[in-house]
Amino acid sequence: MKNAILLVFALAIPTLYSCESKAQSPAAIKPEGAHVEVLDFHTTHRCKTCLTIENLTKELLSESYAGEMEAGLLSFRLVNADDEANEALVQKYLAFGTTLIVNTVSDGQENHVDLTNFAFMNAGNEAKFKAGMKEQLDVALQKL
Repeated sequence: MKNAILLVFALAIPTLYSCESKAQSPAAIKPEGAHVEVLDFHTTHRCKTCLTIENLTKELLSESYAGEMEAGLLSFRLVNADDEANEALVQKYLAFGTTLIVNTVSDGQENHVDLTNFAFMNAGNEAKFKAGMKEQLDVALQKL
């Protein structure tokens, strides 16, 4: 019986005092308020290309960044530029019609990249669109 108790302690003690650190979730290690936001501005009347840009962006985010989105590191916002309630955002990003923005907020500073031209030029090539967007998002997330 003594040997069984000693064996249990011998196996349990290294686990209790292990030097291994537990992995932290991305949200636990990000600075307070730091995040990347993808803003997809559109007009009320949307063309096929505008809808494709939205769909490809959403697909990429769900396929490649679900963890970051769940942790609050990354978000997607669809904004109707024609809606008067969004006027301040439209002015802030100079959004006219369809505009695709990746905005990085870190250390109280905002830095955005306008990907509108890229999006329109590559909306017909899913692989190229997603690869380019992924590259931009990875760079933005590294800035957090």
